[in-house]
Amino acid sequence: MVNRKEYNPSFAVVYLDNQTITFLESNFDITLIDTFVTKLHKVFPDILIHINISNTIKSMFAGTKYLKSFVFHESKLSEIDFFKEIGTLLPSSIFNDPEWDEVCFLYFTGISPLLNTQLTEKVWNRHKNFFSQYSYSENIPPGLIPTVITREFLSSLPDQISTDIHSFFLKNINQYDVDIFFQSPDLRQLRLDFRYHSVRSSILVKGLLALADEIPYEDLHSTLKQNPGLFRSSPSYLEWEIYKGCELSCVFCPREFIDKSNDGSFASLTSVKSIVSKFQNELTSPITISLSGNGEPLLHPEFISVVKEILTLTQLKELVIETALYKNLDLLVSLIQTLDSTQKEKLCIIANVTTLKEETYQSLYGKKGLQSVLEAIDTLSKILPKNSLYVQMIKMKEVEDEIDPYFTSFEKKGINIILQKYNRFANQLPERRVSDLTPIHRDFCWHLTRDLYVSVSGDVSICKQNQTKIIGNLYTESLFDVWQKGQDSFRLSFNGEHDKIPAPCLNCDEWYTFNA
Repeated sequence: MVNRKEYNPSFAVVYLDNQTITFLESNFDITLIDTFVTKLHKVFPDILIHINISNTIKSMFAGTKYLKSFVFHESKLSEIDFFKEIGTLLPSSIFNDPEWDEVCFLYFTGISPLLNTQLTEKVWNRHKNFFSQYSYSENIPPGLIPTVITREFLSSLPDQISTDIHSFFLKNINQYDVDIFFQSPDLRQLRLDFRYHSVRSSILVKGLLALADEIPYEDLHSTLKQNPGLFRSSPSYLEWEIYKGCELSCVFCPREFIDKSNDGSFASLTSVKSIVSKFQNELTSPITISLSGNGEPLLHPEFISVVKEILTLTQLKELVIETALYKNLDLLVSLIQTLDSTQKEKLCIIANVTTLKEETYQSLYGKKGLQSVLEAIDTLSKILPKNSLYVQMIKMKEVEDEIDPYFTSFEKKGINIILQKYNRFANQLPERRVSDLTPIHRDFCWHLTRDLYVSVSGDVSICKQNQTKIIGNLYTESLFDVWQKGQDSFRLSFNGEHDKIPAPCLNCDEWYTFNA
């Protein structure tokens, strides 16, 4: 009798997206390739690895011993086309069972130097035991184990799909025999990614490898707590108050309780250039910049010049302009008309309009003018790419009954919608929440992990919930020094010592919001 469990995957497959290929062309590291191949061969000796790479990366393999471990494919292949090409290379079944095809491969979506050999063996043994068509994990971070994919799954794929392969699978999961591998602890809340495909992941991967060749999965969380700088390596979101002041009196705005003595002040163009220059020299990862804070950015006297300066930042992922759109629409339109298509794609306008009723608008914003705001939104929708314009509704008791008609109205126009939770700013604003999102158990705070909150004076506060506790100034200090000054607060947060942080963490319900 044939033992149907005595077989191995036909080969391994690594698919690299365009962003990863671009990163590897400038950050190719043969030692990380070596680590990945060595660990994979520890579980599956001499298994071949099919990978799509550019000619630039291929040239870096020249003269190395790793040429015999890889089969190179065209870098520009889409994932579905790569899968179709791989499918033609799979061998015949060794069992020839008409009801079951064992032929499969290991699938990685990036170079994985932290591949966990013990977990990989577990995944493989489970796959064989359950005769699965698709074996994967929902809770283990990318880069630690492969997905196991069979020819049966591959043959079910259409010629073209609009999503990635895994998203297609999840949408059609009920059609397949699936094994979902769970391993404690569940680290999803950390949003970890152990693939070597960005500067942030590079710091994480190299830092962990410097500590040990293979850290047991159950020890990863504690290891990161002991080395918080690996996890909090650089900011990814900057909330920047380029202008302080507003002609509205919004009931949901922190201007209701802050000191307004310096209203009308703004970040000078010289100061903006200084910060952009510092970021250009010091920033190691992509960053999203949001022009918001305690003021209306469109009131800045040099608004167009400021935005154009920020758009020169090489590491800029997205520039968000949060505006109530009640004034100076012509400035915004003029700006947009001067931008090229690439710059427009990086721009995101969020129009703060919480109601479609004039009377409610006046009570919430302290001023009439809803109709002109709605007309401004229509104007912008005609000159911006679809993904560059959003309307934002603050979810409050005053507008709870408007949510459905609000969505219907803007969806008909093809305009994106953000339903934003009401922020009480740690009890400094009256209770208007429709639902209470205060966590039962407080894990670490993402805003202390990734965000910077900068005022018009360049002061960086501990967080937007406590704008009076200043930890540094971006006009007078380096980005590195300012970022390091927040490390202690993050470490306390990571270790659950929230009462020791100079911020109202224990009264805050912004725990589950995530900016970038």
